[in-house]
Amino acid sequence: MSTSVIKNKTVYTRVIVDISERAKNNLAKQGLTVSEYIYLSLVKAANNEVRLVRFLDSPEAMKTKKEVETDQVNVIDSLDSFDTWVDKIDAN
Repeated sequence: MSTSVIKNKTVYTRVIVDISERAKNNLAKQGLTVSEYIYLSLVKAANNEVRLVRFLDSPEAMKTKKEVETDQVNVIDSLDSFDTWVDKIDAN
């Protein structure tokens, strides 16, 4: 008689509290826990059924990428712009 043992893997990630709470609340509206969402996401990724969100394809990101590649950017100004860009993403 053959017996097979299914091994589980625990996955950990770090995230700031605000993001965790907002995700938890939004997922609850869909009837999911964070763990269930992560599990379903990993199943889709394992089956190559996932379409990754491409955060760096926005016009602003492409413009900044070009500026960096052609040495037309001031690092300090870029950090301020990046923070503004992240704030805009968080607002959506």
